[in-house]
Amino acid sequence: MEEGSVRMEGGVKLDYSKYPGEDFYCDGKVEEELLDEVKNNPPEAFSEIIARRKDWPTLYHLSPFRGNIVSWIPFTGREKVLEIGSGPGAVTAALAGRVRSVTCVDLSSVRSMINACRNRAQDNITIHVGNFADIEPDLDTDYDYIFLIGVLEYARSYINDRDAFRLELRRILPHLKKAADGNAEGRLFIAIENRLGLKYFAGCREDHSQKYFDGITNYENHTEDRQSCAQTFTRPVLEEMLRSCGVRDLSFYYPYPDYKFTSSVFSDRRLPAGAELCDNIRNFDRDRLLLFDEKQAYDGIVQDGLFPLFSNSFGVMTGKPLPAVYARFSNDRAPAYRTMTEILEAEDGTRTVRKTAADPAAKAHVAHMQEAAEHLAARYGQAQGALQICPCILQEDGSVLSPYISGTSLESLLDERLAEGDAEGFYALIKEYVGKAGANAQYPASDPDMTFFNILADGDRWTAIDCEWEEDTAMPAEELLARALRVYFDASEKRRVMAGAELEKRFGITESDLEKAGEAEERFQNKVAGGRITLGPLRAMMGKDVTVPEEIIREDPVLLERALAQEEERGVPQPEKPELSLSSVQVYYDTGAGFSEETSFFLEEQYGDEGKIAFSLEVPEDARSLRVDPAICPCFVLPGEFLFNGTALPAFRRQMKCNGRMQPDGSIVFTTSDPQMIFDLEQIRRAAKQARGKQDGTDCVSMEIQMCGMPVTMAEAMERNRK
Repeated sequence: MEEGSVRMEGGVKLDYSKYPGEDFYCDGKVEEELLDEVKNNPPEAFSEIIARRKDWPTLYHLSPFRGNIVSWIPFTGREKVLEIGSGPGAVTAALAGRVRSVTCVDLSSVRSMINACRNRAQDNITIHVGNFADIEPDLDTDYDYIFLIGVLEYARSYINDRDAFRLELRRILPHLKKAADGNAEGRLFIAIENRLGLKYFAGCREDHSQKYFDGITNYENHTEDRQSCAQTFTRPVLEEMLRSCGVRDLSFYYPYPDYKFTSSVFSDRRLPAGAELCDNIRNFDRDRLLLFDEKQAYDGIVQDGLFPLFSNSFGVMTGKPLPAVYARFSNDRAPAYRTMTEILEAEDGTRTVRKTAADPAAKAHVAHMQEAAEHLAARYGQAQGALQICPCILQEDGSVLSPYISGTSLESLLDERLAEGDAEGFYALIKEYVGKAGANAQYPASDPDMTFFNILADGDRWTAIDCEWEEDTAMPAEELLARALRVYFDASEKRRVMAGAELEKRFGITESDLEKAGEAEERFQNKVAGGRITLGPLRAMMGKDVTVPEEIIREDPVLLERALAQEEERGVPQPEKPELSLSSVQVYYDTGAGFSEETSFFLEEQYGDEGKIAFSLEVPEDARSLRVDPAICPCFVLPGEFLFNGTALPAFRRQMKCNGRMQPDGSIVFTTSDPQMIFDLEQIRRAAKQARGKQDGTDCVSMEIQMCGMPVTMAEAMERNRK
């Protein structure tokens, strides 16, 4: 392409007048492949391309989730926008359909061509190809919005100065539209990772250097001769940087899980509750460690008001605060169900909730929400203490508005009771749910998605929100409760301590009911996804590992012995145990506080001929569950005879759960290095028709197991094939 030439790709204008003739930033062959894909496929086919290719660059550049970072901004359609570092155009696509014009700047000709081809149906995009420093003097100075999405951190790559980040901002800010008093009227929006994002503490590599804890240790390996290294910042540093460049007003937003694949946007005016932050395993691009449960960490961080410091990403907007204080995106769905939910705050502080269609195909779904709310309101009525239904009022533009309901989600209240060890308080809330949500069950209106998360409690007043899935059919209260419990339990394994005999005794919900509810929930999710591969399964298909260091230790007898020795040095009581091997059997009891490594022990018995072992256990009288780990490596297991206080239980598998795959012949395939068989002792006591065993109140469990170890490489291959 000759210098100074302009090329049209559909309605998109490509300006090469400042292009140096060579791309200095490129991901290689994959970008040429992506260019071929977008040339030959419409945007509607991008989801299929992502599912077919199953690689990080395709997902990153073509996913509709990328546009969520700007989709919540209230454009009027008259805005003039500048996007710096537009790349292959994921954000450009989200902007072009909602503003008057988009001017893009990117130094890669291949990426710019991908941008132009995917957006060729638009006629309001101009792409300047080349270095921003060369293009900047010719740019206008009246932009309503300027976007730096994942760009500021690279300033040192093209500005050879120790103060490159401030120099970059001072070069950009004058291009914003000015008010009559000479101050900026336009807005600059920066999306960037947080140097102290919680995911980095939990075991994710730094996004740019791909090193563990690189940002947390303040990029200690960066030297003066490595100016090309990207660098991210904490909130205080970002704020000080912008203030020093003359910015008076600015707001911080918190894209979750991050700005790349945003599912929610929080703000200082609407921070998250811990229960909302449960979608944390999102390592699409590389393997990661899992050093702790991020949800549990977020619960404490949110409780202490520290979320703004540990959010994985920031969205920083200059200017007065925007009306939206919160946004949630439901676009990991079939087009007919894609929506966006916003909480809007007026100048007088009043709030409303707005739902809009995130895809033209979803307009009918949104329009039905008013009727759905009316049907449910007719079922529950307005009597004192009755479940309230949040109303939805259809607007002329096709959106629906609802009043903002204050309160705490029932899910959070249940979690609080669990954390406090308040079982009676937990079951009291479940009983109240049954009474309120299960009322008038014969009425032909129900919401199968009336989960604990979708009910807000404000004292005695309970309100159901997000009733978009209402069905004009009756649903028994037991089925409604089973679905809500199954969704609740599936979100956190620690919550399952409340499943079991007590739940059945109080509410008649058995494990079989929960299994059926799980199947119903799976059918519901398949309907919502419309046959698409959603982000969760896609991450697994892309083959990026999540490694728990404890499992690494357990796979290696030397490391395990070292860890146990360190515990012993710290004074942690160590049970008598034989010399450990990968085929050692470990036993745990749950007496109400869950399973604990500190109270577990290894059997003296070892596997003998043909990999068989037989053993008996004295079970404490207050034990609710028994866990037997048949090995500390992947394995095949065939449970044999099972006796409880001398009584054989041929059907004991009904009272057993495991983290392996049950086979028709009764064997179990464990592809994990932490295989577990968990026995519900309360159900077993009922099955054996025995309240207690010996006079001292203990029970005796005897069992036989046949085990064959499996190489880790075989286990990994089996997991990949299954997924």
